[in-house]
Amino acid sequence: MDSKRGDLIEATKSLLWDIGYESMSPRKVLAKSGAGQGSLYHHFKGKKDLAAAALGEVETEMRADFDRIFAADKPPLQRLTDYLKLNRNGLKGCRLGRLANESSIVDTALRWPLAAYFRHVEEVVARAVAEAVAAGELDKTARPREIAAALVATVQGGYILSRVHNDPGHVRRATNGAVAMLDALKIP
Repeated sequence: MDSKRGDLIEATKSLLWDIGYESMSPRKVLAKSGAGQGSLYHHFKGKKDLAAAALGEVETEMRADFDRIFAADKPPLQRLTDYLKLNRNGLKGCRLGRLANESSIVDTALRWPLAAYFRHVEEVVARAVAEAVAAGELDKTARPREIAAALVATVQGGYILSRVHNDPGHVRRATNGAVAMLDALKIP
């Protein structure tokens, strides 16, 4: 990858996480990347095109990190618990999830990386829940898709509550609660 293009994308990824799409400006990207204005418009049509490229990379990075947690060499319930017990920065929020409330997310180019990531996460979590049921680890009445949606929502909601209460530990309490709910579904 061209180094200036890479610098622009890295700066954009950082700004998207720190301040979001709507607060990010081409000027801020240029200042953070050290690139000149000509570089920005040489490589990208504009802010949206640059952000879409950066979000695509973030989605790929986050998916790879997530998939490592859900490696098949661990029992399914352990994968779920490992996911919930990740050390998360509650005040910083999820690199993709924090953008979901911005009005610009209605734009398909900006929404697809978020939708692709969360669809993947829910599918993998649902599969692990189904495997845990099949392995006799969880009660047979457990509903994998609904539980997956609830677990992902708990993580994302924990980030929101951490930010609202200015309490980085709120996300940990939320995910610990989800672990306790999974424990309640365990077969003794």
